[in-house]
Amino acid sequence: MLGARVQPGRRADLLRALEDGTFGEGFPYGDLGEMVMTGRVDAAGMIRWVEVCYCRDYYGVAMHEELPYLEEYLTDIEVADARSPKHCEGYPECNDCPCTRKVRFEGEPLLDHLRRTATEADPATGEGRPTRWLGWRGQVGPEEERRNRA
Repeated sequence: MLGARVQPGRRADLLRALEDGTFGEGFPYGDLGEMVMTGRVDAAGMIRWVEVCYCRDYYGVAMHEELPYLEEYLTDIEVADARSPKHCEGYPECNDCPCTRKVRFEGEPLLDHLRRTATEADPATGEGRPTRWLGWRGQVGPEEERRNRA
């Protein structure tokens, strides 16, 4: 599960990239924009969506390959597991796992939110925070823990 905010001043750019299909251009494993567009924006401006990722199996860090594409437009990214990894069968079962299919988020659909707010001035949000791994109830892998400390 992911959460993020749009970088200040990038709402119109993000909307354009999602609508014209250039978001995540060059990512070799599917359409990242399609996944981000499933996101919903809560009252605090946080976008939340589910993305199945196998990076931890290979790199020790969830969303390792996706982050450069996401960080082009998003900040305050939070990466959390939908359920305990002890019960996860991993690749390729995650694509059709009930733990990710059942997750629902409240809020406005991302594209509707961006279309409505793209021309508005950004609220004062500061610099934003770097990506943070939350794991399952705070249980993260060693490499994720190291990156959280950085």
